[in-house]
Order: sequence, then C-alpha cells, then structure tokens
Amino acid sequence: MTTTATATAAAPFLAPLPAPRRHRSAFSIGIAVVAFAGVPAIWLPFAYGITPASVLFNDEWQLGWPYLLAVPIAAALVRWVASGRLSNAERWSGRLFAAGAACVTGSQFVAPIFHGNWPSGAGDWMGFFVPLALLAGGAALALWAMRSGRAPDGLDAMVMMEAAYLPNVVLCVLMAGSWDQPLQSGAYVVLLTSVAYVIHLLAALVTRPAPRPA
Repeated sequence: MTTTATATAAAPFLAPLPAPRRHRSAFSIGIAVVAFAGVPAIWLPFAYGITPASVLFNDEWQLGWPYLLAVPIAAALVRWVASGRLSNAERWSGRLFAAGAACVTGSQFVAPIFHGNWPSGAGDWMGFFVPLALLAGGAALALWAMRSGRAPDGLDAMVMMEAAYLPNVVLCVLMAGSWDQPLQSGAYVVLLTSVAYVIHLLAALVTRPAPRPA
C-alpha cells in the first residue's frame, strides 16, 4: 500500500516534461519580424533596376517566382509565434509551395544540360554548381527534418520553404556578379531575409524538442 501511494505521489515528477514554449521566444519573434522584409523585397530592385515582380510573366519568370515564397514563409512564422503549430492544411500547403519553388529553380538547369550548353568559365561553373548543390542539399535536409521528427508541429514545412528559397537567391546574386552589376536595395533586403532563414533553419535542426507528456 505504501509503495503504491509513494509511486502515485511521485508520478508527476517522473512524467516527461512538456516542450518549452519556444514559439513565443524572443528568437522566434525576431525571426518572424525580419522575415517580413522578404515580402516588400518582391517589388524592390535587385540589380539593373529589375525586381522579382517585374519578371514574373516574362522570359525570366523562373528567377522571379521563388521570391513569392517570402509571403507564405512570413505567414507561417506568424502562425508559429501565435500558436506553436501549423494545421495539416497549412503544413501541406507549405510543403507544396516549397516543392514548386524548388522545381522552378531546378528547371533553370535542365535546359542548358539538355542542349549541351555547359558553363565555360570559373564564374559560370560557380553559378551552375553552387545553387544546384544548395537545391539538392536543401531537399535532402528538408526530407530529413520531416522524417526524423526534428521539426515537429509543422516546423518542417517552414524549413522546406526556407531551404527552397535560398538557392534562387544565390543564383541571382551570382548572375548579377557575372553581369558586373551592383546589387541594389532589394538584393540587400533579400540577403537579410535569407540570413534570417538560414539561422532559423539551423536552429530548428540542431535543437532537439523536449519530450512531451504521453
């Protein structure tokens, strides 16, 4: 009888602790605030007076559409700060947005390979392989996050969108450098947003969630 009573009294102390309310931490709020800068950057000049919005419906549309991910990423981060989780619909929407943006960025490498238009110089090779490596690495990282449970409650959808956003930014920066064009205000805002994404992505992957009650 005494043993049973002791075990019952100790049960609350032996139970797994709930996960901390990290979604309302100063870090999460700061990332959400900085991430909002990516939304107006869609209409700011990146280089040579070109904005992501200005190429959405012309021959360079593949460079513009991935920047639209800034909108659902910002919305997801606000939702995360407010509730600490995304709904199933929000999770799958984020995953689909990420997959779509990754396909758009990846398609820019298909035509040159198919037509045998391989890079000719060191700069061209860098502009070819670096974004492609980031795209492949981001896809592998996002899948690992989803399958390993390291990014629970819909955090994996945000990781996927952030990972899909970054390769296109690197591609555009390298292209602007190859044109000998200085980066403009939109590029610096995008780079600031990208840094916030990288920090958030890494923090999500290296921080192990605390165990939740059974």
